[in-house]
Amino acid sequence: MQINLEQMLAARDRRAEIQNKLLANAESGACLACLTLNIAGDVKRTPMTRMLFDRGLFEFDKAGLDVQEYIETDEPTGTEAFWLLDEDAEDVKRRLESIEEDKTIAASRLFDFDVLTYDGFGPQKLSRTKSRKCLICDKPAAECSRSRAHGLDAVKAETDRLLKEFCSDTLAKAAYDSLIAELETTPKPGLVDLNNNGSHTDMDADTFIISANTLLPYFKDAALLGMNGCSMKELRARGIQADKEMFEATGGINTHQGMIYSMGLLLAGMGRSLTIGGDCIDNASSLAKEDAKQNFGATSHAISGFPDAVYCAERLALHSESNDINNAAVFAIIDSMARLEDTNLIRRGGRDGLNFAKKKAAETATLPKNNRMEAIYRFDEEMIERNLSPGGSADMLALAFLINKWNGISHNL
Repeated sequence: MQINLEQMLAARDRRAEIQNKLLANAESGACLACLTLNIAGDVKRTPMTRMLFDRGLFEFDKAGLDVQEYIETDEPTGTEAFWLLDEDAEDVKRRLESIEEDKTIAASRLFDFDVLTYDGFGPQKLSRTKSRKCLICDKPAAECSRSRAHGLDAVKAETDRLLKEFCSDTLAKAAYDSLIAELETTPKPGLVDLNNNGSHTDMDADTFIISANTLLPYFKDAALLGMNGCSMKELRARGIQADKEMFEATGGINTHQGMIYSMGLLLAGMGRSLTIGGDCIDNASSLAKEDAKQNFGATSHAISGFPDAVYCAERLALHSESNDINNAAVFAIIDSMARLEDTNLIRRGGRDGLNFAKKKAAETATLPKNNRMEAIYRFDEEMIERNLSPGGSADMLALAFLINKWNGISHNL
């Protein structure tokens, strides 16, 4: 939403009112920390700015400061946070400036943390210990602003670039973490986990970690392609490159080929949601429809809205209510195995192999939770004896982790 000068002035007055109220009623020695974002132009609030703002909240919480009161506003003029603190103001200022300068966060320079104290007459803002640098040329920002060294369009373009870098980094890390979470889920009948290599003689946990690390740049590119409104042809071309990189890294072992397609689609759908809007799964499905002539299961699954991955995500969320994340993931993949027409199982054991795995998973899923884990370990042994590996269910679990991470990330967008 484009905003005008009147709205910005009203937002400034609202900010001052909140600051005055919090500090005037605070005990002596308290200070106030405020977070806003430096966003150039007349559009201040977008899904990407909110995503960055939420990272600012996370970084602030990591600082472990003694918060007495918290207020948050989320308006078209921007999102703002106010923390009343029982802390030394100078120390708080130094710690928050370090967040603004954190080079591991692509858009950290868009954070604007202020620290204020109250001197009896009104709020007083602490000066920065270091001057801000210009987004474009790295000279002092105040100097470039006074001289108007860079036009507004250039500043807006750099701001947009930084936001896209940050958001694509965040989504790529979520995808990577989802692969690792699936790998570490133990036990997984017939699959590589932290207990054994399942029914596989050519791969182990280290192989999957190497593969996940190799795919991290691809995940970022898939998200960026989605942000820029890519076609399926463009996404597929990057996926083919990622496929080659994966096989080179693993010595010809197929660890994550299914994830290159499905997870790439979801990431592109998430990227579209951030810049164009809409639901990420609907966006990913729209891209997959451009692949409608491709006759394989992953395309059909994507076109129909990733129903098996969504089901697994729902089961994962349901089981997670117990707060044991590993057990929740184990139970979710068993639920998935009980219903999925897993082509990996058919390739290894035919229809009989698939039917055995589905029936056994369904029986296991009905056991009381305190007996279920022991039964799953026995199920793992049986799957290994039969040389069966439910790779499709493993993929659904990895996608489920990513879907649930997106649900968390997108909650405030």
